[in-house]
Amino acid sequence: MERPVAMRRCPRCGHPTRADRMVKGFGRDCAAQLGLTGRSVDTGHEGPDLFDALRETVDDEDACDGWDRPADSPYGW
Repeated sequence: MERPVAMRRCPRCGHPTRADRMVKGFGRDCAAQLGLTGRSVDTGHEGPDLFDALRETVDDEDACDGWDRPADSPYGW
């Protein structure tokens, strides 16, 4: 037999919300409106993502080492 889940009131709107589904003390809808939740869906992806793949493809030649910034040059070009 499953235990009933405790219900708590959202401090913003007052609606009863399951305690295990609250986000930082707020109901899901209120938490989303307050910007407490991310906008992306967790797909359960494991392993490297697109940003990891992009980091691997950057050559050291293409990386900024500062030599081409005249303001940062010790010679004051």
